[in-house]
Amino acid sequence: MTTDVALEVRPRRRLVRWVVPALLGLALLAVLGWYATHPPVLATSADQRRATTAVDTPVYVGMFAAPGDRTLAVDGVKVHATANTDVDVAPLLCKGGSPVVTSDPATFCRELVAPAGNRLEPGDSLVVEVSAATPAVVVLDRIRVGYQDGIRAGTQEAGVEHAVVTVLGR
Repeated sequence: MTTDVALEVRPRRRLVRWVVPALLGLALLAVLGWYATHPPVLATSADQRRATTAVDTPVYVGMFAAPGDRTLAVDGVKVHATANTDVDVAPLLCKGGSPVVTSDPATFCRELVAPAGNRLEPGDSLVVEVSAATPAVVVLDRIRVGYQDGIRAGTQEAGVEHAVVTVLGR
């Protein structure tokens, strides 16, 4: 009879031996998943930029300077712009510089490239190129940056609160 009791208890112990490690493994995966999808926030500020340019003359507005302690692999940059007419707006990565507002980015940037697929390193910045064929007023909201930081990845708002660009007629 004692043999039967021992046989009844053993399946429960086997079940516990498999369930507990499986639950611990799932908990570890959940923690790693959370860690990978929640990188430290990117810096934002309440700063505002103002720029003025002539029709058909692009102006470059600095929206976000790279953090000094991180290198980010940029997946993409989203810019939301509101304007009273058709305008051209494009995010760009300024390698080796951090302009506030300029019409000549070569003065500040070693190289100006599309951000997607490039690395945002200390000393680099994200700028937005704005141009219009007719007089306009353009409001740029805070940009959103999709990036990877090691095994961590995210899409977050970054940089200045907004910028106002006035495009004047000639």
